[in-house]
Amino acid sequence: MQELTVSSLVRYLKNKLDFDTNIQRVNIIGEISNFHRHYSGHLYFTLKDENAQISCVMFKSAATTLKFEPKNGDKVVVLANTSIFENSGQLQLYILKMSLDGLGTLYEQYEALKNKLNEEGYFSDEHKIELNKTYLDKVAVLVGDNSAAMSDIKTTFLRRWPLCQVDYYPVLVQGNDAPISIIESLIKVDKLDYDAIILARGGGSFEDLFCFNNEALVKCIYDLNTFIITGVGHEQDFTLVDFVADQRAATPTASVELITPNIIDVKEVIFDFEDTLKSIVENKINDSLLNYDYLFTKLLNYKNHFDILKNNIDVMLNKAYTKIKQDINLNQIYLNNIKDKIYTIEKHKLESNNLLLKRYITLLEAYSSENVLKRGYTLVKQNNKVIKTKKELENKEFEVRFIDGSIKAIERS
Repeated sequence: MQELTVSSLVRYLKNKLDFDTNIQRVNIIGEISNFHRHYSGHLYFTLKDENAQISCVMFKSAATTLKFEPKNGDKVVVLANTSIFENSGQLQLYILKMSLDGLGTLYEQYEALKNKLNEEGYFSDEHKIELNKTYLDKVAVLVGDNSAAMSDIKTTFLRRWPLCQVDYYPVLVQGNDAPISIIESLIKVDKLDYDAIILARGGGSFEDLFCFNNEALVKCIYDLNTFIITGVGHEQDFTLVDFVADQRAATPTASVELITPNIIDVKEVIFDFEDTLKSIVENKINDSLLNYDYLFTKLLNYKNHFDILKNNIDVMLNKAYTKIKQDINLNQIYLNNIKDKIYTIEKHKLESNNLLLKRYITLLEAYSSENVLKRGYTLVKQNNKVIKTKKELENKEFEVRFIDGSIKAIERS
């Protein structure tokens, strides 16, 4: 008997499980217990029912898509792969999707109808229509009336390809009446010669989007003669209309982006063509001008050539004479202006100096000793020195000067 190591046995079992299609991507219903959210974002818990339990892990990438906060005691439906964790040899489920219980029957219906329609060939690539028109002229959009999806599609068309005629056909996008509403609009627009049809809805729960898993709707889309692209829900959401449509987009906005060019890129291409065409035309024109100049030069005789030169010289001399004359006149005017300014400045200075001289003469006359004597004052001098105070007298004899002469005076005690 062959001997196996524990590692080789566990690895063998893991490989067996990983390649068993019966236990990969299976829907399982159970109750959450021992729930733990790791700091890394991964979820660890046990899924159990009345008779058994199994360990589960839901990695962060999958956990971010959850539309509820899991907790112990929740009854849930999970989409999972079955495998073995080699380090512990433990059987466990790797959870891809999880929702609260109540949707289990819907998932079963979804999977059953999906498999049935796939086997009948409704999802066959050979039947899909290719969009062979780059610049769309007319597009029909089936979307919820005044919905966020409608707003996103309008904005994207205006941003990317505003030259396209876009007609909106509001339809029900949730509930039991939604499939017939969509089918009626599809049948109508399929006869109106549109380049493409967009069927779109914003995100929602599996239940909200379940109307897009209708068998009659899938068959209606299959029979269309017009290219159709779906943009239902978010990137992780898949409905049956996505499989039967000619193309599937992750979101309503993406559905527009996938079938329209960006007008900015188109403009750049046009501008490039325009520049190229301009260069070609300019080169042709330049070549023609060069040929014309060459032939014209050959035809001219020397007489005409010299006549042209003579006329050019005469014109240049006349222009030079006129220019010199204008310059002389301008310089003469300029010199006259300077002369007038200098005369005005000097005249002003002379008048100012005369006024200043008269002021000084007037002040000199006002403060001269002769004028003081004329007003009745006398001048006392001693030893040829003007005496201003009594204390300055050195002896008793001094001179007193009047306007008409002087006298000797002696101070008496």
